[in-house]
Amino acid sequence: MAVTAAASGTEPALELEVSPASVRVGDPVKVVASARGGDGLLWGELTVALEPGGAWELIGGPTAVPEVRPPAWTLELAPMKMGEQTLPEITVSARSVDGEVTEVGSPSPPAVEVVSVLSGDEGDTAPAPVRDPIGARGLPWEWILPLCGGLLPFVVAAAWWWRGRGRTAASTVPALPPLAELEALAAELGAKIGREPAESVCDRLASGLRRYLERRTGEPAEEMTSFELRVLARRRGWPETTQRLVQQVMTVADGVRFGRRPAAEGELRQAVDMAVEAGRGVERFFAPAESSGDAAEAGG
Repeated sequence: MAVTAAASGTEPALELEVSPASVRVGDPVKVVASARGGDGLLWGELTVALEPGGAWELIGGPTAVPEVRPPAWTLELAPMKMGEQTLPEITVSARSVDGEVTEVGSPSPPAVEVVSVLSGDEGDTAPAPVRDPIGARGLPWEWILPLCGGLLPFVVAAAWWWRGRGRTAASTVPALPPLAELEALAAELGAKIGREPAESVCDRLASGLRRYLERRTGEPAEEMTSFELRVLARRRGWPETTQRLVQQVMTVADGVRFGRRPAAEGELRQAVDMAVEAGRGVERFFAPAESSGDAAEAGG
């Protein structure tokens, strides 16, 4: 049996459906989150607020349901405490046509009844965390020599591969500084808007912004989702304006690429300009620290 928290009216909201409605501790609970209301909004990515050691663990997703408008997502949660447990806060960002971004959630998140995996005469026992390692105690000494012998060829092959990778990386160092490379890409994309599909422009724009952030910060931004980029911006303490620009660029790009949302030429040009301005904001954020470092070296 499923439990649904439905949204009403034209105000944007999330409708949450969970199944089953009664589970044991640690069992997976499937959640379907569907955007409702808010005509004309551009929806972003779904986020789940979890507390370390709290009542819920995320074990799968969120994953967008393809070809669904308004958008919907699926995810799997595991309850870690017994009793009636209300779902954690689940929200999605939504941007209006005038650029205002709001966080949309469920007005009344559903609850799930969680029972113990033990029989009643075994008492109350707290469940172990999902991520704790489980294994044999002690070191299996009788496995060490055979294991080392079997791994030796792989170690040698990995060493040769790493040396070749280092030479390849050294030979492909970009000629332009990070911001200059982003600005050059923006100029190129600006000339292609209206002549190439919007999906192609947004693919290269999102990739270019991620590449800039990775080169400038040293973080693996090229492998990050749009949500993880927003987390990176908050964790690094970038100015609110810069954080908002990164989010707006990725929201437009993701909406065109994954939501198949049409985008006018003016909106694409604005997104390209916002990517460059976001990069300049990052440069200004780093400039005081780098300048003080240079001054200290000169003084020494």
